[in-house]
Amino acid sequence: MKLAEKHNIPLVETQAGKSTVESTFPKNLGGVGILGTMAANKAARQADLVIGVGTRYTDFTTSSKTAFDFERTKFLNINVSRLQTYKLDGFQVVADAKVALENLEALLVGYETEYGEMLVDWKAEWLSERTRLSTVTFSRENFKPEIKDQFSQQVLNEYSDALKTELAQSTAMIAINDTVDPESVVVGSAGSLPGDLQRLWHSSVPNTYHLEYGFSCMGYEIAGTLGAKLAHPDREVYAMVGDGSFLMLHSELITAIQYNHKINILLFDNSGFGCINNLQMENGSGTYFCEFRTHDNQIMNIDYAKVAEGYGAKTYRANTVDELKAALEDAKKQTASTLIEMKVLPKTMTDGYDSWWNVGVAEVSERKSIQRAYEARQEKLKKAKQY
Repeated sequence: MKLAEKHNIPLVETQAGKSTVESTFPKNLGGVGILGTMAANKAARQADLVIGVGTRYTDFTTSSKTAFDFERTKFLNINVSRLQTYKLDGFQVVADAKVALENLEALLVGYETEYGEMLVDWKAEWLSERTRLSTVTFSRENFKPEIKDQFSQQVLNEYSDALKTELAQSTAMIAINDTVDPESVVVGSAGSLPGDLQRLWHSSVPNTYHLEYGFSCMGYEIAGTLGAKLAHPDREVYAMVGDGSFLMLHSELITAIQYNHKINILLFDNSGFGCINNLQMENGSGTYFCEFRTHDNQIMNIDYAKVAEGYGAKTYRANTVDELKAALEDAKKQTASTLIEMKVLPKTMTDGYDSWWNVGVAEVSERKSIQRAYEARQEKLKKAKQY
């Protein structure tokens, strides 16, 4: 933070580094890469030097090696793992991060980046976008063209009627962020929620954000939240989990109840594996068994609150922002574990912001939509670093 402030250097975050520096710090532009903010991705694109502090330059962080201008950008990599310092042809510094940055400070006397006021403008633009997302209304016009073509208004109305909600996932996420205590610990792992968390979640207290995103492990969320509670018994801890991940694994909720370690589960139910369904549609494959429908094609409305109530948790149902905030406030007063079930409409998660993910697409197919997706992928790969 001292280096950034003194020399006007933007800070961008990976999932593993989020909440190391508070979101309120003016030079912190938020998450970078596939799950990143527009502000951070602009900074990455324009940087002529990237200093990677402890990062592994994963596929998501680098937008499948398209986030940077590799014709002009150089990399200085500080890491205790020598392997990681070689990434992206970086200048290798095998060292403790703090010691290395302290030594770097002595070499930057009198230096200031050429970003000028751009960092202020970029952050302001992103905060404006976040404000928009906090009150976004459910509209098919917000969808990507690839999804809009396949997800008719009739289907959207079908979900709205079946789930009895108009709540958007991004709106719910920001409402939660605005309501929980700043020192609370938030835990997530899989699906579309990590993207919303990295973009939208503001951590105003250091070390309050915990994401397992090495393998996007579905089912880690609730087990990880119990672990966070054991580490921080005096704090409220919250599991951000989709209905798909909840069905994969939630047995540690019973463990938490059994041994009286209070955890809070925030369950976003869009009746399906929404993240994978998005990938299917965006890459021309249509929808293939990722929606929770009955044998006669009816959208399922599962009562997850009743499931958790049967285990012994205090439960709530919240399909509006007011209901959600009221449930969160009441949950703070409870001594037992809680679960807040939110019905959210599909396709209302955040997405894009000048990023790209290299997802495999069939090279040979009779479907025109898959052929177009394959051609688009080949064009993107021309701009990616090849190793």
